[in-house]
Amino acid sequence: MTLAHTVHARLKWRSERKKDQRLQDAGWYDLAARSHLAPVFIGGCGRSGTTLFKELLNRHSLCACGPETSLYGLPHNLQNISVPWDIDYDHLKAMQKKSRNLIEFADAFAMEFLASEGKQIWVEKTPNNVRAIEKILTWYPKGKFIHLIRDGRDVVCSLRHHPKERVKDGKIVPIKTTNPISKCATRWLNDTMRGLAFKSHPRCLEVRYEALTEAPEESLLRICRFIGIDFEPQMLDAAGTKSRRSGQYMNNHNASDSISARSIARWKTDLTCGEREDFVNISGELLIALGYVNDHSWVKS
Repeated sequence: MTLAHTVHARLKWRSERKKDQRLQDAGWYDLAARSHLAPVFIGGCGRSGTTLFKELLNRHSLCACGPETSLYGLPHNLQNISVPWDIDYDHLKAMQKKSRNLIEFADAFAMEFLASEGKQIWVEKTPNNVRAIEKILTWYPKGKFIHLIRDGRDVVCSLRHHPKERVKDGKIVPIKTTNPISKCATRWLNDTMRGLAFKSHPRCLEVRYEALTEAPEESLLRICRFIGIDFEPQMLDAAGTKSRRSGQYMNNHNASDSISARSIARWKTDLTCGEREDFVNISGELLIALGYVNDHSWVKS
């Protein structure tokens, strides 16, 4: 990236932050707001299987999950909804103008989406939801949160080249990303710890990516019980109807394929010894705490 591109990106980020701050000052993130809806929120560190998981739920006759909205864990940006969802920006702007706060806007957005899909339960998947669990559970007294966890060694292998796409000038465009393993490990550590803080909350459920891919039906039975719906075999059928929305599989175009465990333990071939040591220095103890390993001997394996 050139210096000019870096400066432009920085200025754009500051502009978005200022817009978000103005909304915040106007009471947009009113913690006293409450929704009457009972959505299911999905969150976790990026590249932990959240897109795969939302596709499984989206196949259910009662559940509808579109592209990411980034409504809760990132600055409010209607362009990041308009483009992936194929929704006119002016329509979203008008919806926002009629809303006193984020929750009124999200409720109107969700009800319109559910009506278009002919379904009853809004499933909102954005990885960064994990950074706003406490707010989400407060805003949605009937809502539930599912935290996806994946072996951090595999997560960093994938995070190093993500995102692969972004919204720019009204389009979804490919980008090249190269992140150091240390940065990826720090993100996995921080995001996973945020979710773990709510592990015992009665409206939260922890789901392991490995269990979901190795025993999908067993995992989905457990998840459906948590949500309060019946398991449907079609949830495992990758031949089902594909979404018509442009950004449904943004940054993960294989998410609608059949469930596969082929990415488990990819770290064995993808991480050098030095990168493994970098991971241990930052996130090695959490890997042990989660039961993926007993010690750090895997670094030399």
